[in-house]
Amino acid sequence: MPDPLTGAPVEVLWVKGSGGDLGTMKRTGLASLYMDRLLALEAKFTKVGLHEDEIVGLYAHCTFNLNPTASSIDTPLHAYVPFKHVDHMHPDAAIAVAAAFDSESLTQEVFGGEVGWLPWKRPGFELGLMLRDLCKSNPSLKGAVMGSHGIINWADDPRECYELTLRLINRAQEFIDGRGAAKSHPFGDRVQVAKPTESFRNLLPELRGKVAFEGKRLIAHVRSDDRLMDFLDRSQMRRLAALGTSCPDHFLRTKIRPMILDSMEGIDSALAEYRSGYAAYYDRCKRPDSPAMRNPNPSVVLVPGLGMVSFGKNKAEARVTGEFYMNAIGVMGGAETLTRYTALPEQEAFDIEYWLLEEAKLRRMPPEKELSRQIAVISGGAQGIGLATAKMMAELGACVVILDLNADKIEEAKVELAAAAGTKEHALGIRCDVTKNQELEAAFGQAVDHFGGVDIVVVSAGNARRGTVADTTDEDYAFQSDLLMKAYFETMRAGSQIMIRQGTGGAIVVVASKNGIAAGSNAAVYSAAKAFELHLARCSAGDLAKHGIRVNAVNPDAVLQGSAIWSDQWRSQTAASLGIPPDQLEEHYRKRSLLGVTVSTDDVAEAICWLASEARSSRTTGTVIPVDGGNKEGFPR
Repeated sequence: MPDPLTGAPVEVLWVKGSGGDLGTMKRTGLASLYMDRLLALEAKFTKVGLHEDEIVGLYAHCTFNLNPTASSIDTPLHAYVPFKHVDHMHPDAAIAVAAAFDSESLTQEVFGGEVGWLPWKRPGFELGLMLRDLCKSNPSLKGAVMGSHGIINWADDPRECYELTLRLINRAQEFIDGRGAAKSHPFGDRVQVAKPTESFRNLLPELRGKVAFEGKRLIAHVRSDDRLMDFLDRSQMRRLAALGTSCPDHFLRTKIRPMILDSMEGIDSALAEYRSGYAAYYDRCKRPDSPAMRNPNPSVVLVPGLGMVSFGKNKAEARVTGEFYMNAIGVMGGAETLTRYTALPEQEAFDIEYWLLEEAKLRRMPPEKELSRQIAVISGGAQGIGLATAKMMAELGACVVILDLNADKIEEAKVELAAAAGTKEHALGIRCDVTKNQELEAAFGQAVDHFGGVDIVVVSAGNARRGTVADTTDEDYAFQSDLLMKAYFETMRAGSQIMIRQGTGGAIVVVASKNGIAAGSNAAVYSAAKAFELHLARCSAGDLAKHGIRVNAVNPDAVLQGSAIWSDQWRSQTAASLGIPPDQLEEHYRKRSLLGVTVSTDDVAEAICWLASEARSSRTTGTVIPVDGGNKEGFPR
């Protein structure tokens, strides 16, 4: 590359950035460093005597063209290999060879003289020099298996290196398959596993609540595919699970080992045993400068007969944690097929998990968003106030579940939510008629299945019909009472029941109306229903406070844009009652407000998010916030 100052050609190393994902990253995910400066760092290690972790801080001084992407800890593995292209991978088949107890001899047997072998060494500068020396002393090698870690290979041509990577991985897999054809199942005989009497839907809220740590909730991901279930009902499952994972890239997410839960009734005892075991592991292995112990709860829970739950601070992390444990199962199966699986020594595992460089990387991460780690269910969430709230909560980091009757609107909303959240994984859309209790219960169940629980409920689904007591039909009364009273009650009931089981508190926000306080004209049932909602919220605030659940309400007024309530019929009827054309309604309400402003769905969403936020309103419950531009008749009193 041309040097940005001199224009002279200089050799540059492009290497995966720290924490990057090879599957999705773009050029911006690669760090770039001057090769001559990188190679000069060897003197700092061998002559000056800097610790390899101290050298990591010098990588910034090697940066080419002010690239802000931080270098991977594996940078020396690429820098000191004397070839232009280096691929370092963690495929299950290769790690199976690396994690077998006789890894060195197996490497020769599987790959012949094409691939060398290095014993386990924590990733870093010393491992890079070990690899460089292996290349120098064996110039014909095309790669190396690194014990308990993975495989690395090289070539001067990019296509050649790529095809070599695939060929070596496939060779390892074919060797395992050939060995497995002549052996019994690597996980032992199938054993009779009693399927738990309850489903994940019943287990998850309680489990999710109990693995929260220091007020920080986690998001769940569930798996129950055939490959996993085959592992769970084999006789060697418990022995292998207790050994823990091997590849450091795996157990940074999965922890040293999973928790096995045999029955719903045994959650407390299983968690107590896991926590005490984890604390003892920390005490045995900690060093004077080790970071404080992190969450001692499991990030992977195996439930024989049911499946696996994995946890993370967001949905992607929860999913990837589960995927990494599936990788670990693949590694254990491959190694047991070859000879015998071995995990990293406990101290080595600890030194990776509590590595100060990893701790520094965690501290460099941007602060979590206001509603991160929280799961919000929003009825009427595909349009109007509900959609504006869903988008705002997604931007604030929440996992959002929208319930709506309109399937087309849900699909449109999911696109907007993905854009707001920056990921598709934080949004779930469910078509649901909230007036039908079975559909509502099923929708909350889907939210639990998908994310693990519920922390925020926004009751927003609504509609309205005009009419005085004298001229309201039975049909109109039933429609409004079902939607604005019965459905509000049942939505709050379903959400609060899950929150109580979680035991981590929560927030319910009721979208009521100015009409709940001010007597609306020609809208008797609607206004009375809104008053019901407000009093239900106040009563619930008193009843649920002992569970740490806050219940509040907002009173919007005249939110015309994007609202399902302001349909053509309601709009024309309202305009007729005021004696003005429908297109003058918005201006009429603007002038009527004390502040002389128009109220938008985003204005209401701001108030809802404030009430839902533990960071902003943790001391507020039982209140009503008007969002109406100022209406004396609607002042709460």
